Amino acid sequence: MEKKEDDTPEWFEPTLGLDVRSYIAAEDMLGTHHLARYEWAKEVLAEFSPARVLDIACGTGYGSFILASHLSDADVVGADYDSRAIELARQKYQRPNLSYTQGNIVTWEREGQPEGQSLGGYDAIVSFDTIEHLLHREIALIRLTQHLSKDGILLLSTPCGHEHTRLNPGWEHHKIEYSHRDLRNLLKRFFQMVLVPEEAYFPHGDYWRSVINRDRLRYLNKSNPIVCRNPIA
Repeated sequence: MEKKEDDTPEWFEPTLGLDVRSYIAAEDMLGTHHLARYEWAKEVLAEFSPARVLDIACGTGYGSFILASHLSDADVVGADYDSRAIELARQKYQRPNLSYTQGNIVTWEREGQPEGQSLGGYDAIVSFDTIEHLLHREIALIRLTQHLSKDGILLLSTPCGHEHTRLNPGWEHHKIEYSHRDLRNLLKRFFQMVLVPEEAYFPHGDYWRSVINRDRLRYLNKSNPIVCRNPIA
């Protein structure tokens, strides 16, 4: 499904550059949330050393650019189903190891291309604030597991700070907002290992404590973000 020109954009666009500290200093919570996830992700993936990385629902590409800049030996693909976002990404955020495509996380096809052209397979996939927008979330999770390598890694975030799952969230673009318990239980059906920030051995968990939430709570790490390893085929 392609977004129409007069549809409300669902993407975030950085206004203070790509350094999360600028957003912290400005008390810009929205910017802090969006930049912090990618700052954390680049460090996690650097230790994993993936050859191919997909940033699905990349929006205007600032996060894909952050990943590609830090993972210079990896091929990074930014994909989004909104052609307007992809056009902006190609204009603003370019690197030799970074490319963009219009893609659908549910069908796993490159849109605007001959029918059936797949997004392909990856060693690592980043999907931040994506599944809450989807009607067919379980199909999307199946696609993610099908197209990750057997020892692959998924870095995922979605609003999940509630005690109970919200089936009718207040924001027009959200189809669901999970409780942290329901989200973990859902992901355990698709991955052998599901790691959350509440656990002591969560990868680069100190980043959230010492940088983002150093002096006050700016990002609620309640099962968010999540590291998923070893997809269940």
